[in-house]
Amino acid sequence: MHLLVITRKIDHDDPRVGFVSAWANELKKSLKFLTIIAWQESRPEADWENIRLISLPKNKILKIFWFQYYLIKILPKVDGVFCHMNPEYTILAAPSAKIFRKKIVSWYTHGTVSWRLKIMEKLTNQILTASKASFRLRSRKLVVTGHGIDLKTFYPIDSSKSLKEKIQLISVGRISPTKDYETIIKAVNLLNDQGFNYLNLKIIGEIGLAEQQVYFNSLKTMTEKMNLGGKVEFLGAIKHVEIPDYLRKSDIFINLSGTGGLDKAVLEAMACGCLVLTSNEAFREILPTELIVGKNNPKMLSEKIKWLVGLSSDQLLKLRQQLQEEIIKNHNLTNLSLKIISQFS
Repeated sequence: MHLLVITRKIDHDDPRVGFVSAWANELKKSLKFLTIIAWQESRPEADWENIRLISLPKNKILKIFWFQYYLIKILPKVDGVFCHMNPEYTILAAPSAKIFRKKIVSWYTHGTVSWRLKIMEKLTNQILTASKASFRLRSRKLVVTGHGIDLKTFYPIDSSKSLKEKIQLISVGRISPTKDYETIIKAVNLLNDQGFNYLNLKIIGEIGLAEQQVYFNSLKTMTEKMNLGGKVEFLGAIKHVEIPDYLRKSDIFINLSGTGGLDKAVLEAMACGCLVLTSNEAFREILPTELIVGKNNPKMLSEKIKWLVGLSSDQLLKLRQQLQEEIIKNHNLTNLSLKIISQFS
């Protein structure tokens, strides 16, 4: 089978989409040939074979022109089209795909329902998503597949470590008001005031839009006013390939995202042996209720952290193993790759 994948970018170092390289590698294992059209400048893996990567130019007009040009050249040779995440890819590819009678399968995992998503739903043949909460538009075309975490990259080293000495908190994601980092910082401040001075927080991520700089500055100002300079670190963007090491060295991953989708960063943390706390409603489907926290509630978050600290070594081990098993069973990349390919059989 020869598959065409349309995605934003291929770059294993990219903090936001570095995982797509692993997806391409896994898909290729079950394909004769894989062609990728990347919306942004990309770079292939050094060991890629039978994978063709096409990067579109920066200029928007030229980008659309060359996109359509490559579609006309490639579609007669492929067995189907897999559009990854952005609804625009499906919308732009659909007319040519219909002409050449090629099936389009679209991947989308986000709580937002936009007019673009509604058009995408009409034009695509099948929609794949990670969970019911990750696609909020009613559609008969929807198939829930679970996510695709690369277990060769995201794996634990020590699932038996205790929380009695130093506690490392971590959060990974864009610096945006939707991530509610202020609640995490306030919870750290509450715990610090209560004598938990062996607790530290690392925040990995950068702003996505220029207007979010004001929010980022407010977080740094809040940290300074609370005298948490030595307790809270803003590390900026980290290469995707380096994230697993940070996760394995951390104890509790905190995610207060308000986007509603099954956040991949949380699943990666679970795979690496982190305990997780989240206010994301999508995780009610897969997490014990004890690991769900209320939104905008620093006191509740601090109490949940204290609860985890109070668990015995055996209880912590059992909980970590439960989280890891969820990823292995329902969100591993190998299974997802086979599910994607099966849509074109």
